Amino acid sequence: MNVWTYWLGCTLSVLRRAGYALLPGKLPLPKNDRVKDSPLYDDVRTWQKTQMESMTFEGDQPSRSAAGKINPALMRRIHRRTLLEIRHELGDLWRPSSVTLDRGRGISLDQAIAIMHRLRDAGFPDSALGVVSVEFSGRRHSFAIVHDREDDFWILDNGMFFFCPVRGTAFFRARRDVRVLLGFNFFDVWNY
Repeated sequence: MNVWTYWLGCTLSVLRRAGYALLPGKLPLPKNDRVKDSPLYDDVRTWQKTQMESMTFEGDQPSRSAAGKINPALMRRIHRRTLLEIRHELGDLWRPSSVTLDRGRGISLDQAIAIMHRLRDAGFPDSALGVVSVEFSGRRHSFAIVHDREDDFWILDNGMFFFCPVRGTAFFRARRDVRVLLGFNFFDVWNY
């Protein structure tokens, strides 16, 4: 993605986000663990096992209790840098984030995982990071998230919906056609 496309998309995203904020009501998004019947569940558990094995080998084991700090300004910078460095491509299979970063392109799931890894490397707590896969109009899409509240999170999308971070509660309140398939991080799988 080039810089002009990013900034134009960001401007439109900010306007759309402002419109979403004007909608009445609140849609809380508490996590639940009722996802065993999801078609993606087995794929995610395989990914988690592979990630844990590779990170254990590198001596960098994720932890639910690891301290860290959520820095919104740093989150926005990492998100922007990743969108400018990793182009979206169509495909069906995800790749390890190291391959995505080396090639500079990947499907939305690859981009989301790369954002999650970069946020982790920047000191964000493992338990606050994740990826959410959704379905709309017969298509699947994934984006990174940062849980900074019990019933809400930041969506870090690749430009399909937004170029700038947006609150999950505002997005799902406005886009009732988007259905959450599941969310996951290094050790948990959940739904909303």
